[in-house]
Amino acid sequence: MAQAVETDGIPAALLRQIPFAEIKAQARAALLAQEDSWVLEMEDRGPLPVPARCRTDLDYALLVGELARMRRTGTTAPQGELAGRLGIGKATMSERIKRAKELGLWDGRQLTAKANALLAEWQNAQGER
Repeated sequence: MAQAVETDGIPAALLRQIPFAEIKAQARAALLAQEDSWVLEMEDRGPLPVPARCRTDLDYALLVGELARMRRTGTTAPQGELAGRLGIGKATMSERIKRAKELGLWDGRQLTAKANALLAEWQNAQGER
């Protein structure tokens, strides 16, 4: 505190102690709490079975559904973490997310109605097995 008074501001050493990544993840999770109806239902069921290669709309829906689920649970870097889990590079992950946007499954922040419908249909098919 003495440094703050001396420098008329917050010292850099004090700023470095603030866990901004953690705060950002918690804020993101709180903001997403009201979004993605399908993700809310799937939250407690664990990770989605995202295929190693995305070929169909459902594959891309599973990909962005998992990203949404990870964001909602407070993962600080969901794209990087999912890329690592799938054994692909971050650039490949970014291209897949871009493709999901082109398919109308992801708007950059949340799942679209189309993605929610595909995932709900997939979930129902899983329940029938």
